Amino acid sequence: MASRLATFCREDGANAAIEAGFLFPVMVAILCGMIDMGVALITNLKVTTATQIVSDLLARDRTVNDAQIDDAINAGRLALFPYDTTSYGVDIAGIQYVGSGLVPTVRWRETRNMNENPGVLERSAGLGLQNEGVIAVTVRYFFTPYFTGFMMSDIEMQEEAYVRGRKGLFVRRE
Repeated sequence: MASRLATFCREDGANAAIEAGFLFPVMVAILCGMIDMGVALITNLKVTTATQIVSDLLARDRTVNDAQIDDAINAGRLALFPYDTTSYGVDIAGIQYVGSGLVPTVRWRETRNMNENPGVLERSAGLGLQNEGVIAVTVRYFFTPYFTGFMMSDIEMQEEAYVRGRKGLFVRRE
């Protein structure tokens, strides 16, 4: 009986299968996390691109109207393709510098599917001279991880862009 027990203890043929059984779920979890991280990085690049597209389209003329703003917002939404855009939000502010202190002042604003970004005035300080202006565009998006969503909540992605009008000191809204 002792010799059988000694033989059983020396057998290591199943060690690899046991180790694989322990490591396989860990390796699958790491793989799924890496896939989610890669998709999140790509999505964040798309959010940055959407911000740049919206700001670029609005800075082309001396004035913008509601139709041009709608088109720019929709172009930003298309930049997020093929991802779901129900959480896509945009805040656009036409900021002009007035007075001797060059105080940034919001002259017009359009916000959709998000709250106004309160920090744009502070961050746009010093970007212009008297009566000049910038367009501040903020795009917000919530990314839902595919595999690790049960362990973590949505990831908020937000990007800002500040651009000057190309054909004038300040882009006005009609």
